[in-house]
Amino acid sequence: MAESLLQYGNRIYIYTNVCKGLISQLNGSFYQLCQYHVHDYKQYKTVGDDNPVSINSSAIDNVTDDLQKQNRMNHLRNMNDSVQSDIHSIQIDIQKLSGWYLLLYRLLANIPAMLTCLLYGLLMNRISQNYIMLIPCLGSILSCGLFLVSLLPNLRLLPDSIIFILVGATIYGLCGKSNAISLCVNSYIIQNSTIKKRTYMIGRLLGVNFFGLALGSLLLGIFYRFLNYSIMIIFVIIGNLLVMIILFILIKNSKKCLLNSLSYSIEDIVNQFDRPHVKQKDLNHNDTTTNTTTTTNTTTTTAITTATTTATTTTNTTTTNTTTNNNNETSFTNIFIYKEHKTYYQNIIAYLLKPLLIIKSSYRFLFNKQSNNKHIYLLFILMTIFIKQISKSGEQDIILLYLLNQSNLLWNTELYAYYITCYYTLMFIQLMILLPIIEKKCLLNDFTLILIGLFTEMIRLLIIGLLNYNKLLIFLSAIIGSPACFIITCTKSIISKLINNNNNNELNKYFSIISILEIISNFIGSLLFTIIYNKSINYYSSLIFILDACLNIPIIIIFIWLRYKLNKYI
Repeated sequence: MAESLLQYGNRIYIYTNVCKGLISQLNGSFYQLCQYHVHDYKQYKTVGDDNPVSINSSAIDNVTDDLQKQNRMNHLRNMNDSVQSDIHSIQIDIQKLSGWYLLLYRLLANIPAMLTCLLYGLLMNRISQNYIMLIPCLGSILSCGLFLVSLLPNLRLLPDSIIFILVGATIYGLCGKSNAISLCVNSYIIQNSTIKKRTYMIGRLLGVNFFGLALGSLLLGIFYRFLNYSIMIIFVIIGNLLVMIILFILIKNSKKCLLNSLSYSIEDIVNQFDRPHVKQKDLNHNDTTTNTTTTTNTTTTTAITTATTTATTTTNTTTTNTTTNNNNETSFTNIFIYKEHKTYYQNIIAYLLKPLLIIKSSYRFLFNKQSNNKHIYLLFILMTIFIKQISKSGEQDIILLYLLNQSNLLWNTELYAYYITCYYTLMFIQLMILLPIIEKKCLLNDFTLILIGLFTEMIRLLIIGLLNYNKLLIFLSAIIGSPACFIITCTKSIISKLINNNNNNELNKYFSIISILEIISNFIGSLLFTIIYNKSINYYSSLIFILDACLNIPIIIIFIWLRYKLNKYI
């Protein structure tokens, strides 16, 4: 929820600051362009608080001469044309500069987070997950402090205020963002759940993630409707403090349990080394007892001597075995600690080089010929995931700029938050309720669900791009396009079904490749969509959404072909 507030709230805040900063440098009378609330738009073209240009006939009612009246009308018409031209040019500048700042914000927040998560993956073997999850919460609090500093009135909007926002995003990224929390939560669930309940728990975690995004977007709309950005940041700080308290008090330290189990396992291994000595001691004791029994008819002196010798031998044997046990345990522990420290630094080097090794092994793995040409089908599936992720990541940054730029739509930040809330809420409902029912009743297979998601996604994008004159149509597009949540979910399900269930190593490699493709596509999508939108905004701003819808056409063709080819496998 806090991540959703920061993610979408900071986008709106960056856009607002860029708007106010540019207008203060160009023309201070255009400040109402940054308020996103237009009143009586049909009657007035608002230039500023003190200079509304009326386009009705009341301004020329007191003019009696027809020629003067005509000249007055022409003068007002020219003023309106000039004002509209100025407003349009300023809006274009705002859109372009905001797009680049949003791209920079995204890169500064995500690139450090990716590197930090790699480091957390190594430290997770030695540090408890709840301690690692404290770091992103602390980073969020520090970054929120910088966001509040950017609100100081003595700072210039451009570039001083924006610099504090970007530095805060960098600190948040260096601490891992919500990606680190997600990584630790998944690891914690795996360590503290059985295999039978693991899929259920991770599925619930994904559903709760969508619910948090929806709730955060709803709160964002409420904050912008009744409160302001600073109150929202304070709310995020309080939320992170509560999460830190929960991690300290309610979440148990999984590493203590792990260390206890490790000590028990070491003790068991040591006992296995000691068992032959114990058996030998028992044999010696049995032999001594037998010898004592067979010599009962001898003299008393001999019996006493034998008993004394037996007791001495038993005592020496016990002492020797005890000493041997202690030596074995000490030597094994020393060897274990030595090997652990010896391999620790080797593991650090190997982990740092892991991305390069993954790329090398992934190339060999992807192009390794398999039976029944399955590798070809898997390559096409990975290509569809890559294209779809580019489309998704690019659209997230552009849709805010696009909707606020539509003057006939009268869109504002509050409606943008409600739109995101509607979209994620419907995706949460379909993944948590509708999808289990479909799987239980076997109503539709994975390919059918993917095709439904792709077609509805195309309809949503076309509505936003072509029918952008009505707010209800924009919200209707979110309802229609919500089945797009089935695309990635069912695609990963198809991959798991194509691969042998017993070959977990192969399945893990494919999902690692998917993660790498998603990271790369996030950067490509943001950069590509920002460039295209900035180039086309002067001519046809809806072009980016039409192109985005067209990207689904080759994906639909590929999945129709895969459905025909893989019908016997799935």
